[in-house]
Amino acid sequence: MLHYRGKVFRPPFEENSLLIEATVGCSRDKCAFCSIYHDTPFAPSPMEDIESDIRFIGRNRTLFKRVFLVGADPFCLPFNRLQRIGELVGEHLPRVETIGCYASVRNILAKTPEQLSELAKLGYARLNIGLETGLDDVLAFMDKGNTADEAREALARLNEAGISFTLNLVMGLAGAGRGIENALANAAIVNEAQPQLIIVTALNVWPNAKLHDYVESGKFTPPTLREVIEEEAAFLRATELRDTLFFGMHELNPVRVNGTLPHDRDFLADELEAGIARFPDYQLDAPIRQIDRADGGLRRTGRTS
Repeated sequence: MLHYRGKVFRPPFEENSLLIEATVGCSRDKCAFCSIYHDTPFAPSPMEDIESDIRFIGRNRTLFKRVFLVGADPFCLPFNRLQRIGELVGEHLPRVETIGCYASVRNILAKTPEQLSELAKLGYARLNIGLETGLDDVLAFMDKGNTADEAREALARLNEAGISFTLNLVMGLAGAGRGIENALANAAIVNEAQPQLIIVTALNVWPNAKLHDYVESGKFTPPTLREVIEEEAAFLRATELRDTLFFGMHELNPVRVNGTLPHDRDFLADELEAGIARFPDYQLDAPIRQIDRADGGLRRTGRTS
């Protein structure tokens, strides 16, 4: 049996990956919009557990072609540990082609270019990175822990090392009245970085996140439903990408689209703008509704009229 001590989350595209827990919780856990790991103290998984899991899978001769290291940001682990994990995968799981995980800008900048190149040789690829926004004041307000220029530097280092990556963006994170500004800032970074995949989600104000308190106190005004949809369409139209998958199918997204950029760029933007007509004006012009998980399912709360 594999060792899982913490919450297990994976991106949708990792459904066929072997999930090996490398860390528990989040190494920083300060982002104002996130509360996933508030009740989970951070800790690296014992190396003996990781090695035991990899050896166990290897003995069973599975057909996994990819390993995804579980935890909020396993790329925070020291280079030597990531290197050792890569070596163990190569030794015991010869069918595995790539190793991925969640990573932050800070995690990446903590590694030297030489270390990143070595990790690329060991198969590290398709890191999943929370860019969230390209606006410095929003990054600071949300306590993301990095600037836009630092994000650019981290992504440039990955490209130089040959490590592909996914970027996550939150539509509406800049708040009411700033959707187009946020869209253009995000597009500027992704156009420079040329990620393999972009995943977008609409902002959700989780009840136990700092952002919820900011909304209650009037410190942050959420965007309207209309603004969120228009922001995503504006972002797409501003992209200049060569070959990037676009995934906007998250359960939080009011209009769901996906395709390949640049081929589907205008079609996807048109679909988003046409989707606005599916909602009555009273919903479009009200702040986005909060979605909360309760009783094993999804529960919508907040203004509906």
